[in-house]
Formats: sequence, structure tokens, C-alpha cells
Amino acid sequence: MHFLLGLSGRRAALVGAATFLGLEPVASGHIARLALVGPIAALLAACAYTRVAGRTLDEWMITVVSYNLLRLRHKTTFLSGAFAPGRGTEPPRLDLPGVLAPLRILTAQDGTDLEFAVLHHPHNRTYTAVATVESIGLGLVDPDRAESMVAAWGEVLASLCIEDQPIARVQFVSRTMPQTVGALRSWHTEHLDPAAPLASVMANEALLTTAAPATCRRQTWVAISLDARRTATTIRAAGGGESGACRVLEQQVRALRPLLASAGISVTGWVDTRELAEIIRVGFDPHVAEMLDHRRAEAVEQTFSGGVPAIPAGLDTSLAGPAAARASWSSYQHDGAVSVTYAVHAWPISPVFATSLAALLADTVHRRSFSFVIEPLGPRAAQKAVMVEKTKREVSLRLRSRTGQAASATEQVELYRADAQDLAHATGSGLARFTGYLTVTVVDPTELADACAQAEAGAALVGIELRRMYGAQDTGFAMTLPVGLGLPVRR
Repeated sequence: MHFLLGLSGRRAALVGAATFLGLEPVASGHIARLALVGPIAALLAACAYTRVAGRTLDEWMITVVSYNLLRLRHKTTFLSGAFAPGRGTEPPRLDLPGVLAPLRILTAQDGTDLEFAVLHHPHNRTYTAVATVESIGLGLVDPDRAESMVAAWGEVLASLCIEDQPIARVQFVSRTMPQTVGALRSWHTEHLDPAAPLASVMANEALLTTAAPATCRRQTWVAISLDARRTATTIRAAGGGESGACRVLEQQVRALRPLLASAGISVTGWVDTRELAEIIRVGFDPHVAEMLDHRRAEAVEQTFSGGVPAIPAGLDTSLAGPAAARASWSSYQHDGAVSVTYAVHAWPISPVFATSLAALLADTVHRRSFSFVIEPLGPRAAQKAVMVEKTKREVSLRLRSRTGQAASATEQVELYRADAQDLAHATGSGLARFTGYLTVTVVDPTELADACAQAEAGAALVGIELRRMYGAQDTGFAMTLPVGLGLPVRR
């Protein structure tokens, strides 16, 4: 929340304290006190206004203190698996670190009686369904078709920007990782024509053993989160409790599916509990990906031949989390890998093509996971946000004018954008909060610096400014998993 010229409550309090300490000796006639309180006032003002790597000093102080308190309490280390205490006769359950700990995986059914997984966050009271999606590459279609797809995506977002919208957020996650032989075998088996000549089948199988190291794959998911607080009445009408919430969520995602299709986003299926556990586990432990791909390939082959898989594809939900994880100041160690997560600090200022994010999603020898989180705002919340931004810009310019200071072009452009947002909202456009997170993962710690440099260079090419999430690497990593976590509270 903004209190004074764009200052947060904490920064406004620092400025107020600095002003009081600076003026009190003058007002009371004890000028000699300035030698004592003057440096303190200057330090408080510096904490409010001085920025280092995009953050003010007071924000850095909060981050450093919070991180060190967690470290002293051993909250930055997570142990599970063999290290977790037994629960007696209770069945194993989902065990995840940090901000993921409250999550529970439920099972629901869609309109065709197929089961899909639902992630329940009891603290936030959200229910999230995750779908595997495929999209038409914008770089492969003509400009008119690409423009219509972008416009259709805008209509999808606008349809969510209504008052008391049940959908709290939409998250897209794209994960790029080296291809495995098991994944290629699974795809080959699913798409094999029974009438194909034996020679061509044998040639393809021979290629599978050599093609994997030279290729990579991209997996994309969309996570749709339902806010139970906004739909309490509807949930009670659907039976109440978790089952009622899952029914309402199923109705919402079914209604959203054709809208996504109009934007070129094809939902290939809603993931079930074992698939969701596999997605989370591979994020924590890349080494297990090949084993799970082989398991899936064998299950597909056995099903294709009319049998029953000896071991079903995916993982039990109790195995979704890591065996061990540790968050350091600048990186995150989990099982057999090390990750660094960035938050998108600034998006391109000038207009860019719809394909500009390709630099962050580009195929690479290093694993990457990019998360794009969108939280639609209702008309009242959107109007309030627009007016706060507009008022902040106007007051800043007027204050500079009254004090004889020149206003920079940047401030004038920001006011113009605030006016444009106000006009667009008045003519029916929706408003949403959004941000992006990028996680780079390596299995060899010596490659981490090179992987980070490639990611930062790719972002800089399109004018995206990345900021390493110092002191919050575990939270940042969790944001790049398709689990529907929300955005931080706006300052």
C-alpha cells in the first residue's frame, strides 16, 4: 500500500522519523543535538530512498534479518524420506519443503469420469488444477494469425477480470530439459503406425539410442486456481467441503478450456495425482527423470499390447518431494541438483513482438523453468489500483513543479501510461497483476555460473531485467513449479 509519494508504510515511517529527528533540535532550540541525531536521521532517510540492486536498504535489512533468523532456527534445511519421522500406521503423505509444505493433493473427476489431481492450499483456501498444454508456435504462423491469437488471449484475460471471479490466478509454467531415451521411446510407441515397414521401425529404434543426447524437450502446463472464499455459496450448493470445491473447480476449468483453445492453447489433458507427483519430483531431482520416462514408456507399451502395466506411470504422491533440500543466500540445493531463481524485475519498456519470451524459453543444455503468474483484478480493485498509480504520478509531478524542479521524461511517460490505463479501464478493458520467475538448474555445480550467465544474457536481449532472489531462493524455486502459488502482497 502506498502512503506518501509512492512510499510504502514502512518507508513512510522511516522518512517521518528522519524528519522528526532532524527538525526537533531546531524547534526546541537545542541545536547541539543535531550532532547526535543528525547522522541517525540521515541513516533513516538513506534506508528509505537508497536502492541497491533494485531494493531499498530497509528491504535488504528485512531480507537479511529474516534469512538469518531462519538459518539459525535450521529452517533453511529440509529433510524427508529416510530422515522423516515415522507416522505409525498412517499412510505416507505429501511432504514438501518451505512454502509448499501446506499443499495437499486431492482427487476429483471431470465430466467424463476421468480422475484429475487438485492441489489444495488450506491457508490460502485455494484449489488448483493442472493441465498439460500444447500451443501453436507464433513463429510458425503468418502475422495475421499470430495477431488474432494474441487478441484472443487478451479476451481470455478480460473474461477473468469480473467482480468476484472464482478464478484467483492462472499460472503458465514452461520447463526445458535434455531429452531422455525413455521419453523418445514413449512418444515413438504412441505414434507408431501398426502398418509401418519393419525396416523403418528398426531404423527409428536405432536412432533413439543416439538422438537423446542431442535433443531437448519442453513441457508446458497451466495451473488454474479457484478461490474458495469468493465461491463459498456455490461450493455449499455443490455439496460443500473439499468435494464441493472440486466440483466447482471442474466447472470453471471446463468453461475456460474453449477460451484457451481460441488463443491457440490446446489442453491435452488434466494431470492425475501420479502425473502431478512426477512433475514436482522431476523439478527437485532431475536424475529421476530418465527412470520415470522408462517407466512411462514400458507402461505405454504394455497398454498398447493389451496388457496391464506392472508399474503404472508416474509416482505415488508421498514421493513427490525431495529427500533433502537446503536454501543458501544465493542458490538452492535439492537432491542431486543446484538451482538459481530470478524474478522478472522489469519487463520491456518499448513494444516487443509476442515471441519475445523465446529468449527465456530457448532450448539449452541447462534445465530451465519459466513461470508466468497472472492474477486478474475485479473492476473495483482495478479502479483503485489505477487511481493510486495515477495519483502518485500526478502528486510527484506537482510537487516538483512547486519546488522549481524539472520533471524527467520518465516521470511524464509514467503519468501518460497511468492515464492510458485509466482510459482503457473506463472503456471496458480488464486489469491484472502479473510477474515472471525463471529457475536455472544444473546437476554439476561448476556449470551454475555459465547457466546463469546464459539466462541473464538471453533476458537482456529482449529488454527483460532479471533480479536474483537473494535470501529467498527456496520460495522462488517453488514459484516455478505448477502448483498455483500466489503473488506477493503489493507494497
